[in-house]
Amino acid sequence: MASNLRCRNDARRIRVGRVVLNALANDHRMKVQAPFGFVTGCHAGDKFMVQATLASIKHFCPEIPICLVVDGSFDVSDLEGEYGLLVLRVSQLPSNKMRKLMSGNARAKHAAMWEGPFEFYVWLDSDAIVWGDFTPQVRTDIDFQVFWSDIDIPADAIEIPPWLPHFQFDPQKLRKFDPKFDWRGHPYFSAGVFACKRDVIPFEKWLEAELWGMEAPGLFGDFSDQPLLNYFVHSMTQRGEIKSTMSDLQQIWAHHGKEELMKDCSGGGWHFPKEIRRPRVAHFCGRKPFLFYRDTYSRPFTIARLEHHRCAHNELGAWLAVLNEERQVLAGKLRRRFKTWLENGLDRKTRSPLAP
Repeated sequence: MASNLRCRNDARRIRVGRVVLNALANDHRMKVQAPFGFVTGCHAGDKFMVQATLASIKHFCPEIPICLVVDGSFDVSDLEGEYGLLVLRVSQLPSNKMRKLMSGNARAKHAAMWEGPFEFYVWLDSDAIVWGDFTPQVRTDIDFQVFWSDIDIPADAIEIPPWLPHFQFDPQKLRKFDPKFDWRGHPYFSAGVFACKRDVIPFEKWLEAELWGMEAPGLFGDFSDQPLLNYFVHSMTQRGEIKSTMSDLQQIWAHHGKEELMKDCSGGGWHFPKEIRRPRVAHFCGRKPFLFYRDTYSRPFTIARLEHHRCAHNELGAWLAVLNEERQVLAGKLRRRFKTWLENGLDRKTRSPLAP
């Protein structure tokens, strides 16, 4: 009851600003609206996940504005109304080059870098949630903040580790385009969580590096925007063009372990903890935080999903909504597997010399 009342009160406050938001929606070039904010994004298939991201932001950082980058033409008016979002659609970006580069892939997130509403922002993928208010630790006095605390390759390394060309870039091929760049001594980070200034990487520079990748296949790893983002942050920092820093503000349970998150959740049932010992971002990259994956620790993310649905449902209704989302995801996976099996079977039959 209290949760529903709070949601209704939040909705009434949100309506006050709707006139401004509607005006922004009609202006394809979004203007800077605030010095600091959160940005997240989704396509149609992960809209149900970004609901958890949004719920976590509003719970722990209720006064901070949020921008939602939308890749596709699907409706997000429900989220816009519930969370008071500034919506930035990739299809409405003023530059045709930007629209082509970002549509249908993870580069869509960088619409906030070049056309977003905040001077400085924290980006969260839709599989990440705010876990306590960590904003006092965000460094708006620098240009880029890496949410990672490990130097992955020693500064005196001699051999290139095999994971670097796979996940990031091939330093040997990169020498042709940037011979002075030193690939050692950096924190190589996931592109799913970071903080940066608007326009920290000029769009034309990004496009130029995309062309490098076309000219030299295998230069950048097959992880969409992540290799280029890492290259730019570290190379521009080396040249003194930007100032960057690294911070221990991201927890990936598969890497760091789940014990700390489990302690936070202890005693709170299926609600956000009243106290977070170490505020940070909980990032569930890799195997997604679905209940039907028994080998995945998904409780914090599930708590955020329930928090979203409690605004419209009672406790049972919230659980039913989450389980229905799981059912749809699982059904989609089964359909794709069956389609692949069927296509492979037909292909083998066509290639068989005994086929009629």
